[in-house]
Amino acid sequence: MRNEFFVLIAIFSLLLVFPLVSANRGSMGIPIGLGNVQLEETGQNAIVAWNGNEEIIILSTDMKSSESALVLELIPLPSNPTKVEEGSSESFTKLVEIINRKTRELREKILTGTQRGEVPGVEITFHKKIGAHDVTIVKVNDLDYFIDWVKDFSTNLGFEYTELPSNFKTTVSNYLDRNIDHFVFDVIETNESSQTIKPLIYRFKSDYLYYPLEITATSDVGWSVSRVNVFLIAKGVVNQTVIRNARLSPRAGFEYSMELTGDELREISPELEDLFRSDPFVMNVQYSGPLKMLNKDLIVYQKDISKPQVYDNSLIIIISVIAILLLITVMYKL
Repeated sequence: MRNEFFVLIAIFSLLLVFPLVSANRGSMGIPIGLGNVQLEETGQNAIVAWNGNEEIIILSTDMKSSESALVLELIPLPSNPTKVEEGSSESFTKLVEIINRKTRELREKILTGTQRGEVPGVEITFHKKIGAHDVTIVKVNDLDYFIDWVKDFSTNLGFEYTELPSNFKTTVSNYLDRNIDHFVFDVIETNESSQTIKPLIYRFKSDYLYYPLEITATSDVGWSVSRVNVFLIAKGVVNQTVIRNARLSPRAGFEYSMELTGDELREISPELEDLFRSDPFVMNVQYSGPLKMLNKDLIVYQKDISKPQVYDNSLIIIISVIAILLLITVMYKL
């Protein structure tokens, strides 16, 4: 186990040396009207923070196409975002730096032995141009109406409509059955070279930690071989079985828990500091391979999160001293 921990340290050191150019945006690239243009999602980065009733997702995607084209990305959410704004790519770099530092500190502790009614079919709830993103958020009340709306929406953007992915309707139906009825449409421009799109921050109400993966797997970019890199921030450590059931691999923050202070959250993003009233825990999960294999969303309920026991050396010493004094007292009375 100790050797595995040192491997973890080496991995995160590499993350600092090489740019973060991949992670799963949980998005669905819809190459409508692209003709023979090939669309590829080369990577995605995400920070997912949940405090028990509200969530923040910071998303960044690397996309490229065989020639310059507009791409419409679709992101399902369990509720209408209360805030959508541009984020910073430095959030990922800063979080990796913090995890690296905490990993080194944990290694030192381990080595020294100190660690233990009738409504419209579609409601437009948000529209705004944010940097390179043209974002529209809709609430879906009727599936068939929504399918027609997507066709009209793409046509109005100037796409020469051909057809939606074959399993698009089934995928959307699965989301609606789970009461995930808000969809983000993000229009961006891609070109022949792989490019990292500046991240967006979504903040919304949720009864569970949520990160969409299925919609990417069932889209026309599902064939892409990509690297998914997600940072989870919660009030405890997520059960590893839940992570593995979503076909993701636990990397850091599970065997050896890592807390984030308010100052560290502020360094990553002021939005994250505002989300938590006490120090949360950070974990990293990854995946590398065809996106079509990620056919389950990552959903973590409160019962799947446990608060790790933190061992404080000073507290242990105090308890030991009290125990010795009690023992001396008992022996004296005898």
